[in-house]
Amino acid sequence: MHPFKKHPLALLVAAACSASVGANETTLKDTVVTATLTEHDTRTAPASVSVVTREELETRNAADLLDAVRGTPGITLSPRSVGGRKTLALRGLEGKHTLTLIDGRRISPSDDIVGHSDYQYGWLPVSAIERVEVIRGPMSTLYGSEALGGVINLITRQPKDRWIGSAMLSGSNVTGSDGGDGHRASVFAAGPAGERLSLRFNGETANRSTVPRAEDPRQSEIEGSKSTHAGVGATLALSPRQSLEATVDQGSEERFYDTLTTSGTIKQYENRTHIDRTHASLAWKGDFDGWRAQARTYYSEIDVVTTRTNGVAPTRPQNMSDRVVDGFAAFRLGGHQLTVGGEFREETLKNDGLIGGKDDATHQALFAQDEVFLADKLALTAGLRVDHHEIFGTETSPRAYLVWEASPQLVIKGGYGHAFKAPTLKQISPSYVGAEGPHTFMGNASIKPEKSDSLEIAADWKQGPLSLRGTLFHNAVEDLITYRLLSVSGARRTYLYDNVNKARITGLETGFSWDIAQGLALSADLTLLRTKDKDTGKELANRPETTLATRLDWPLGGGWSARAGMEYNGRQLDGTGTRLPGYTLWNASVGKKFDKTFSVRAGVNNLTDVRLAEKSPDFGYAETGRALFATLRADF
Repeated sequence: MHPFKKHPLALLVAAACSASVGANETTLKDTVVTATLTEHDTRTAPASVSVVTREELETRNAADLLDAVRGTPGITLSPRSVGGRKTLALRGLEGKHTLTLIDGRRISPSDDIVGHSDYQYGWLPVSAIERVEVIRGPMSTLYGSEALGGVINLITRQPKDRWIGSAMLSGSNVTGSDGGDGHRASVFAAGPAGERLSLRFNGETANRSTVPRAEDPRQSEIEGSKSTHAGVGATLALSPRQSLEATVDQGSEERFYDTLTTSGTIKQYENRTHIDRTHASLAWKGDFDGWRAQARTYYSEIDVVTTRTNGVAPTRPQNMSDRVVDGFAAFRLGGHQLTVGGEFREETLKNDGLIGGKDDATHQALFAQDEVFLADKLALTAGLRVDHHEIFGTETSPRAYLVWEASPQLVIKGGYGHAFKAPTLKQISPSYVGAEGPHTFMGNASIKPEKSDSLEIAADWKQGPLSLRGTLFHNAVEDLITYRLLSVSGARRTYLYDNVNKARITGLETGFSWDIAQGLALSADLTLLRTKDKDTGKELANRPETTLATRLDWPLGGGWSARAGMEYNGRQLDGTGTRLPGYTLWNASVGKKFDKTFSVRAGVNNLTDVRLAEKSPDFGYAETGRALFATLRADF
């Protein structure tokens, strides 16, 4: 064991304070807390912020987190090359560079450890989410590793002063296909169980069948899935200003698809992956005169086991877990709003490629943040975080951001931030040897964290029913982790994980919202990306040059409403340098609210039945074909 693990002062400090977001801060729909741990209006928050509300989640009929945030500024899609899977990229940085949180608690990352995975989007059912906060740009000052591209924080639904709840049943049918149909059913309930105790419950089950590849039905174009999820939470009021909160969420998912072996005798086989997720937390929260604080401990684990038919060897089982003790304190000192915190985290990986089948590492961090008005309507947010990783050492993450309310209509803001991503235990463990398939990958104890330095400037103008917004950003990334060829022996190639790549990403996010009339609203968001691999001089793969999302909402009277929307993904390079064409997806739906309890929504996604494989066989992911859906909801 590394001697830093035994440092008692670090354990004590981490238990008292850390960067985290409390679920009791989630009731203000027009504010965001992820950017600073302090409530801010979304326009004047010191970061580039988008919020997907509960109402928007229901209108989109989102099935998971990826559905929920599609079309958000700065988000593009990246291929995973298996079963039609895709992940999101935030400002041109891959999914592994976006930190996902549940009420400020990090989940165990899997997409940079398990090959071809996209498992980070199924930790919480949409029925349990109050809103999703998307922070674009580096946020390591508050959250540490993985926050190069930004942070996505899932804020959960909380009990009120009376019992509330909902039940939902949804079904979909993919037209012109022998598969892809699915259904979801969910329940949620929360409310008081006495004067001092409140409870909440949620559950969901979902099923989707596979979609066979048109060119070869022996292979699946889109994998199928079956999942169940259950969660429970309790909040005990210790006093009028203090509370104790406990939560447990448990999910189980099965993924399955048909494919063929790629070497030797060609065999068809079914690949099944079983995924178990567990997330549990215990937190104390206090809100006193002039200051507030939180201390908590939580546990996050994902377990992945694969089986294959027809005698084909499966990939190794893998288990990733995080044990965290953290907390923070926020208080005013003169004209300054100060927040201080820390974190102690133990990361564990179980994989047979490691000596003894297991390795772990501790992360320890302290941070401080100051929010102060430099002049009337001019605010500065500055912060610094110091992370210590027991293997690669110390990383310092500064951030400074200015917000100027130039007029009631115009807000100008911008700043600088540094972020990093710690190497995975596979990459940094010198004992790791991954020899599955035709290639061997070896760990490297000398590997360094990936780093980014970002600058941005933004303007937001709002006058009456019209608002305009735009953000220019520049991101310099270095020490990107990839692998270096060491040797070739017959068909087997041996690689060493190493830092080799540097990249530059520049972009523009711009859009508008127009409330044309009562209930009639039009909005559009455009993202332009220009990327460059500074080692090769070429643009980065799988980053669309242009993305555009629009939607039009209008009331039809009598409780009826309608929406039409479009997503355009522009040209991009694949991993071999092939130029892939752009494509457009059209969606439309209509809803009816019968009374305060019952509502229904029906619509069609991918209206023109776009199939990416027909546009180019080199797309590394797939979009579901034209799909009809209907959802019945009861809220009480």
